Amino acid sequence: MKVSIVGPVYPYRAGIAYCTTRLAEELAKHHQVDIVSFKRQYPAKFYPGGSDIDETLREKTPKNARFDVDIVRPLTWLGTAWRLRRSKPDAVVFVWWIWVWALPYLVMIALLPRRTKVILQCHNIGDKEPARWKSWLTDRVLRRGDVLVVHAESELLQASGRARGRRIVSARLPVHELGGAMPFRDDAKRALGLAGRNVALFFGHLRPFKGLDLALRAWRDLRSDVVLLVAGEAWWESEAEYRTLAEGLEHVRLEFRFIPDAEIATYFAAADVVLAPYRVEAQSGVILTAFHFGRAVIAARVGGIPQIVQDGRTGYLIPPENPSGLAAAVDRFFQGSDREKLEEGAREMARKHSWEDYGNLLSRLVGQP
Repeated sequence: MKVSIVGPVYPYRAGIAYCTTRLAEELAKHHQVDIVSFKRQYPAKFYPGGSDIDETLREKTPKNARFDVDIVRPLTWLGTAWRLRRSKPDAVVFVWWIWVWALPYLVMIALLPRRTKVILQCHNIGDKEPARWKSWLTDRVLRRGDVLVVHAESELLQASGRARGRRIVSARLPVHELGGAMPFRDDAKRALGLAGRNVALFFGHLRPFKGLDLALRAWRDLRSDVVLLVAGEAWWESEAEYRTLAEGLEHVRLEFRFIPDAEIATYFAAADVVLAPYRVEAQSGVILTAFHFGRAVIAARVGGIPQIVQDGRTGYLIPPENPSGLAAAVDRFFQGSDREKLEEGAREMARKHSWEDYGNLLSRLVGQP
């Protein structure tokens, strides 16, 4: 069948572009696929980090991707909508993760041929920094999908209430196979200047909901000798706040910069455990990347996280907004005897959820009446 995918792909950075790129590869095994991607993803003021392009991913850019849609140029929405209409796809998969794309997507959906199936692949139903008007825009899009694909039971419940009458399918998002070949742990620690140290990694875009402030507070209660390695770009002018919270902490290393794909394997290989004390989350690309590298995770019990972090098997779950609970879990990890068991559990979770299975599911949804 003829399938179009609308969403970010390489060389855009971060997990959603990775997922769209991989989904396109899997669907292309069964269908004729083309990709509609973005000339510009966000107005500058809505993307408070640096560039949203990872130059190390240029060579992995899909050859069948068109980078036509500009978020601030409505004529590009219309032009893309008419191209989709003329191509008469059997299905269009719209990658949904943020309210910013509500109006462009609504324009494209409105002009599709009546027989074209609309599949919304929903990385998030709600917004990480919620507001009533964002919810209103999101609901307009959700109610135009023929099928919504969500990635956690918590998201399924939200979608059921906000998109009544739509078909909703829950599918576990596969692990994120980012960063290339993994070096040995000792070699990675040596490369980062952390030879012989215990390392807890806090990785990725540092947005308020991710709880870096909670981790920094936890480190004041920590009894173990562990380096908190923070690797990621701080958003919303929060770098100064984090530096203030880290004052006086000897075992904290702050690397406030974007970590390109070419360096990801080194950081995860150097980690003994990965931290995710999030305040809200459906599915975490950082956690799924950690499992790919066989690393256990200490995470807050919020959203869809308990479905992927199994307490005592792939890591530890802690109450949300709880620095002392995080400190206790880190001490437990480094002072306990079940570390190898947790790492094997992470590797088993990675093997269990493959992109092949996920792609087959989406392929079946494309073909079903």
